[in-house]
Formats: sequence, structure tokens, C-alpha cells
Amino acid sequence: MRFIVCLMLLAIVLTSTPAAAKELEEYITESTGLQEGGDLKQAVAVMEQAIAEFPDSPDAYAYFGLYRLMQSGEASDAGDFMGAGTLSQESVTMLDKAIELDPEHINAHLYRGILGVNMPEFMGMLDRGIEDLVFVVKAHEQAPDEVPADLAATAYRFLGMGYSKKKQKDEAKTAWEKVIELAPETPAAKEAEEGIAGLSPQPAQMPKGEFDGLSSDELRAKSDVEPGNADLLVALGKAYMDEERYGEAEKVLREAIGLDSLNAGGYKWLGIVIAYSMSGEELYDDRIHENTDWAIEHVMESMGYLDKAVELAPDDIEARSLNGIMAVTFPFFAGRLEQGITNLQMVLDSNAPDEMKAEATYWMGYGYQKKAMTFWINVVSEYPEEEAARLVFESMRPAISRLDLSKQRRPVVTVDFVLGFRDEVPPQTAVWVETENGKFVRTIYVSGFSGHVKEVQIVLPVWASTSKFADADAVTGASVNVGEHMYAWDLMDASGEKVDPGTYVVKVETHYWPSMSYQMVEAEVSIGEVEDRVVVEEGDFIPYLEVRYLP
Repeated sequence: MRFIVCLMLLAIVLTSTPAAAKELEEYITESTGLQEGGDLKQAVAVMEQAIAEFPDSPDAYAYFGLYRLMQSGEASDAGDFMGAGTLSQESVTMLDKAIELDPEHINAHLYRGILGVNMPEFMGMLDRGIEDLVFVVKAHEQAPDEVPADLAATAYRFLGMGYSKKKQKDEAKTAWEKVIELAPETPAAKEAEEGIAGLSPQPAQMPKGEFDGLSSDELRAKSDVEPGNADLLVALGKAYMDEERYGEAEKVLREAIGLDSLNAGGYKWLGIVIAYSMSGEELYDDRIHENTDWAIEHVMESMGYLDKAVELAPDDIEARSLNGIMAVTFPFFAGRLEQGITNLQMVLDSNAPDEMKAEATYWMGYGYQKKAMTFWINVVSEYPEEEAARLVFESMRPAISRLDLSKQRRPVVTVDFVLGFRDEVPPQTAVWVETENGKFVRTIYVSGFSGHVKEVQIVLPVWASTSKFADADAVTGASVNVGEHMYAWDLMDASGEKVDPGTYVVKVETHYWPSMSYQMVEAEVSIGEVEDRVVVEEGDFIPYLEVRYLP
């Protein structure tokens, strides 16, 4: 909401912009009044009329772009991210036009800069947004009478946001300090102060022990001299564990807690050593033949020590993290899933280092995935004959679409790719062909939403820009999800003509929602008299693409 409010205040500040003509100034005044009254839709309509009457006016395009930008902010705050994206794209188009007509147009650069730093980074507008905002602040420095301080403060505010996104903390701090200088004791200044404070959070540092940096041999030698030093034995046990000498680690850690029954570190690392010693990923091995309860006993022993570590040192965030990870990792019979999720949440709520928080976030997701899966398991076990059980199996079955090449008329190009991520809804995906010079040839497949909605909501920007939706109706299909997918291209272009031999580029673009994750991959394939095969393995969302030409 603060984003929308800031833009509304900005519009009020900028209503004094010189107009190209008296009639245009009236349009701007009318639209500004409507916007201030909360009727953005009508304000947009007024500026549409202004553009129709003054098609060469950069002011008309700039104000139209501003109002579309405000509408995008409203849509985003309402959770309509697809709508926000479409409105943002239209805002970009209008602001680009304004700057094309007048490269020195301060307002257009400002609006486009604000838009650039607020768009998701995968859209590739962040750097240009920063450039636009730098253009504005430099103009203020050179001509403060023409570019007022309040406008420059707004540019610096969003410039700080842009630099912060790029992890350029010094630049962000400098920009926000300028906001405080130009607009002291204002909400913008307060927000700038908060931004500066947030640039350098001091994460919790793992306590450094007196034995850190010593090798296991050095620690062993010291422990021979100080046999009763429990902390020294804990450090030795940790060193052995890091070297995967689990038997030796377990021995000295048990000795440590025998010497000091309140040594939290000893319990922490003993619990982990026991977990690590259970054959890595294989919970069961030949030891199960001698004692069928071997795994259960060791899991419960490991968790018992980790629980003791948290009990003795409740503020040890590392102990919380390790306890949480093992609790969600161990099988159901450990009965600690909820406990693990709770401890991991405590890590996330703490000032732990980013590396630990990232790890906790991953295992939190793993824990909730296990928790959710118990419901499906109950459906299959308790209601095996019901329709819901069939739905479980269908949901668990990975998506794999194969082509029967014996039924394909040659020559043909096959496109085999993997989607490697599952979001809350299936992603939007497009597969298409271009010439090596970037000329659109044909869409092979596009997901249902993107293919049907076309320019109304663009979520696959590269495919949309290249294809202009020329053949979307013919190839639009149901959205594909995580798994392997295979399509065939019969070497016909969008007009139904067979393409000439040569080099072609097959592109696959995917966009996930609500995570807003994005990737595009491409592979060049030669069409001629000999078979050709190209494999591209990069990224995580489309980790595998194989394009094969069969003459």
C-alpha cells in the first residue's frame, strides 16, 4: 500500500509539469483531479483521449504511463500479480514512447525508473530502472531549480530500493541519505532511515571456541595432556566427525558427557554423530539382521541427545537448527515432526546467519511436505476403494509425455525437456522455433492461459514479443507441470510452408506463479541431410533440453 500512496503523492507534486498546449494542460488537470479522487480508471480514460488528440506529446504518454503504473501497484497489493504484470507492461510501453519523443523528459524517466526497480528481477528492468533514476538525480544536481528537491528525493528513495535489490549496500545507503537530506522529517525520510538500518543487520555469529582451527591430531595431543577437559574432548569429537571418523567421534563425545553431564555441545554433536553413522542415506543395513529394532533405537538415541542439547542450551540457535533438521528428517516412528518444524521456525525468527536460515527454510519445506503427505497416505490406506485414492495416485505420478517416433513422419525435430520445479499451480510454458537470425518460425506448444489470454496478460514475455501470438490458437494446450515433456516439429512454419535447410533455434520459456520464478533455454539445431542432436543442461527450472533432428 505504501507503494501506491507514494505514487499518488508523487502525482500531486508533478502536476505542475509544463504542458505542450493549453488543451493538453486541461486534460492533465482533469485526469489529475480524477486520480486524486481515487478514480484511476477514469483518469486513464481521459489520458487516452489526450493521446488521441496529441499523439506527439511526451507529457500525454508520461501521465498515461504513470496512471497505468499506479493501477499496477493496486493490482499487486490486491494479489492480482498477473494483472499487475500486464498493466506494468503497458506502462513501460507508454513511458518508452514518452522518452522516445523527448529523451530529456524528467517525469517519464522517473516513472519508468520507479517501475523498473519494482518489477520482478527476471523481467530484466532493474538496471534500466536504476539508470532512469540516476538520470533524474543528476538532472537535479545540474539544475535544482528545474528539477525540484521533492522530485529528486522520490528518485533517490527508489534508487535506494534498486541498489538494495542488487546488494549494492553502499550505493543504497548513499541514496537513502540523500532522501533524508532533501526531505527531512517526512515519511519518506523515516522510510529511508529504516532502509539504511536494514542494510547491515548483524547476524548472530556462531561462538568461537578456544580450540577452533586446531586439527584432530593437535586436539588429540592436547587431550592427552588434559584428560579431564570435557570441552577439549567435544572439540576433538567434532573434528573427528568432520573427517567422517564417526566411531572415534562417538567414543570421545561419550567420554565428554561422562565427564560433564551438563555439556550441551557434547550432546549436540553426539546426537549428530549417531545420526551420521547410520549408513548415510541407508537407514537399514546388515545390522538389522541381529537386532530388528536397531534403527529405531539409534534414531531415538540421536533425538534424545539433540533434545538434551536444546534443554541445556535453549539459546543455542545451532542446536535448535540441528534438532529441527534431524526431527523432520527421521522416519515417522521418531514422532518429532511437529517439534522439528517448531525448532526450525525459531531459527527463522532469530537473527541467525543467512546460511543457517536458508537451510532452515529448506528443511521447513521438507517437514511440511512430509506432514502434507500423511494425509494422502491416510486416504490410500483407509479409503483404498474411493475415488480420492485414485486422485492421490494420479497426483503422485510424475508427468512424462513421450513420442512414438515410429508414428512420426520424417524429417522431424523432436523437443524433449524437463520442468524441474513444482509451484502452487502449473507454470506457463512455451516452446517455439526461430531462425538463427531471430525471426519467428512457429510455436510448437504454449500453455492454456498464455495461449488464450494473449496480450491481455503477458507472462511469457519473450515468446509473446517474438510470436505476436500469430499461431497461438492452433497449438495452445493444457499446462504441463514438473516432469519430462516431448514435442515434435514437422518443419512447417506458422503459415504452413516447409522451412528451408539451415540452422534453427528451439526455445523453451517457463514462468511460475506465485513464486514468479522464470527461465528460458535455447538450443541450435541443424536441419539438412544428416541427423543432429543438441543437449542443453543449465538452470533449475528447465534443467534439461534435448533437441534432435531426424532426417
